[in-house]
Amino acid sequence: MMNSCQAFARSLSRYTRSLSQLGCLIIPVVLAGCNSLPSSGPTAHQFLKRTKPGRNPLDITVIDLNQPTNGMKAVLAADKNSEILDDNISLSSAAERYTKENGSETGRNLKLRDLASEGRVDLIGPGDVLRISIYEAGTRLFIGNSNRYGYTGVDPSASAEHFDIIAVDAMGTIKLPYAGRLRVAGLRVVQIQHLIEEAFATQSQKPQAMVSVLENVANTVYVGGDNATKSSRMPLTLYREHLLDAVSYVGGPHSLLADTVVIFSRGGKTVKQRLDHITPESPDNLALLPGDRIELVKRPRTFEVFGAGSRVEQMNFNNPEVSLAEALAKGGGPNDNISDPRAVFLMRFVPDETAPNKERPVVYQLNMLDPASYFMAQRFTLRDKDVIYIASAKLTRAIKAANIVNQLFAPLILARAAAAY
Repeated sequence: MMNSCQAFARSLSRYTRSLSQLGCLIIPVVLAGCNSLPSSGPTAHQFLKRTKPGRNPLDITVIDLNQPTNGMKAVLAADKNSEILDDNISLSSAAERYTKENGSETGRNLKLRDLASEGRVDLIGPGDVLRISIYEAGTRLFIGNSNRYGYTGVDPSASAEHFDIIAVDAMGTIKLPYAGRLRVAGLRVVQIQHLIEEAFATQSQKPQAMVSVLENVANTVYVGGDNATKSSRMPLTLYREHLLDAVSYVGGPHSLLADTVVIFSRGGKTVKQRLDHITPESPDNLALLPGDRIELVKRPRTFEVFGAGSRVEQMNFNNPEVSLAEALAKGGGPNDNISDPRAVFLMRFVPDETAPNKERPVVYQLNMLDPASYFMAQRFTLRDKDVIYIASAKLTRAIKAANIVNQLFAPLILARAAAAY
């Protein structure tokens, strides 16, 4: 038995040496093709090489947070520079389609406060329904409710004639008996009262008119959207309702305020802004005007994780604020087998007035082997559509190539050794 084992060992050694000589010829060829092997992305060296001036058509700026000159100051600067309107929100709302179809201006670079304007909310318009009462004393045109029997046309007591439902037509006029058509569109209630009194002045003794609005159509705003609890037209009053009043009027949004986008249309311009950016005292909480359109749409904030992490995935924020540390933990962090923890990159666009599109790409690099990085990651706030990339380790492709060689030759070695035995 011992002699058999020794023979098998000698045979295995002999064939291993012969295959090793063959491997010396094949392995360089395999290693030369490492760049063709599957990979989750570039190494840190390859990544940074492509961001150098001259090889960087997008003019990407790389900020190493672990450099002594950067550190927490760079983290705070990144957070401050990112407090901007989320202009990269993808829209498919009726308000934006209307704006595009009519060739009007979209508000990519506008904020809600830029649409602020003065206007009235008490002018009568087509579609409004009025209640009109005419009071008379002495010589009267209308009999009213008193002394209907034996009426002589003169009565010292006052009486009233009520017209309960008078709708303003599409031409902006109303019609009253003995007064004909009166144009009331664009007038206030008190002006309409004077207009009616003048119309009856030659037919009645000191007529007095009282006008009230039963149904307000002209002075309304539309509030709706797929993320609104309900859709409705909200009438405007002299109280001067604001944008957040309209949001409350329809019951608010279904989802988080931070995941809700307000699409506001006024005068041919459309502005989009996240609801959590609008506070009651903010100038973005616009005073509403007739004809304004407000849509509440759900646009969840997301970030993407690529590279040699535990998994590649698009993830929702699920909280008003998410730090880089939380994002890395949610994505599973760097993979022990294939990742380079010294090369964690976060990519985003930051505002820059000198750039062609008023924004420029910036890459923030973090070395997770440095304990300071974990403190900075806690203070680094993610923004919508941020991209996190975890670089592959330098030896990842070499290890893959070695595994391929092992898979090729191991069965041959065992088969020849078994045959010789």
